[in-house]
Amino acid sequence: MSIRLAIVGPGNVGKALGKRWAEAGVSLLGFVGRSGASAAAATAFCGAGRVLTLADLARAHVVVFALPDPVLPDVVRAAAAAVAGRACSLWLHTSGRYDLAVLEPLRAHSVRLGALHPVAPFPDAETGYRQLRGRPAVVLGDARAQRLLARLSALLGMQALVSTGGDRLRYHAACALAANGLTALRAAVDRLLAASVTLDQDAARVLAHSLMESALLACQDRGPAQALSGPVVRGDAATVAAHRRALVGLDPGLDAVYAALMQEASLLAQHRGTNPAALAAVRAALDAEAR
Repeated sequence: MSIRLAIVGPGNVGKALGKRWAEAGVSLLGFVGRSGASAAAATAFCGAGRVLTLADLARAHVVVFALPDPVLPDVVRAAAAAVAGRACSLWLHTSGRYDLAVLEPLRAHSVRLGALHPVAPFPDAETGYRQLRGRPAVVLGDARAQRLLARLSALLGMQALVSTGGDRLRYHAACALAANGLTALRAAVDRLLAASVTLDQDAARVLAHSLMESALLACQDRGPAQALSGPVVRGDAATVAAHRRALVGLDPGLDAVYAALMQEASLLAQHRGTNPAALAAVRAALDAEAR
């Protein structure tokens, strides 16, 4: 029997997941949205389902809350008050910020509870939809939910990584650094290369992409400490200080980004065994006010 699935939240994440599930044979009942128009747009994107109300969720085997973090608790409470879910159904959210406690109002209905966090950026629904396959999905749930969470991940083409709980805020901060932080770093690199006037725009993009891709691959293959290269791991304080002088004259914000990231690099260099005196000089150059 096909899984009957309803999605609360017709935004980028809900639409991307809904389309992938519908193509995998899930019976997508439709979307509950803040407005009928947004829910209708989501069903059109997915090519399946219809505009739903909270009362319609009682028909679903799986209910997915694909909502922005600030509104998730209130919407869960509203859904719990509006409808009693099927005792065997699974109600889950897609947030990286929250654990299962946010779904606590639903426990009175004896439903299964879970979380499926698709670990991928969603700048828009189409991009999110295209990049889901092969990516990890971090799943969290009670024992009764684990098998279905794994199946839902597989239907998305994603690899289920089982979470054992822990500090969800720290986990979410790590995800934000990995995705948003890297995106912001790429923007900083692009600005700095543009200001160097050494390469045209297309060539600069090729250079930035090549360096960042190579560094990520090296981290994957060898771990960050062994992958680290450059002036910090060499203990080259003079070059680090010169970099900062060049940056602060251009944009103090770029200097702050450089100093913070190179301080983190100094921890990796320490692990690698960089000469302690040389590393102390590098840290002094990073701590000093750039002039």
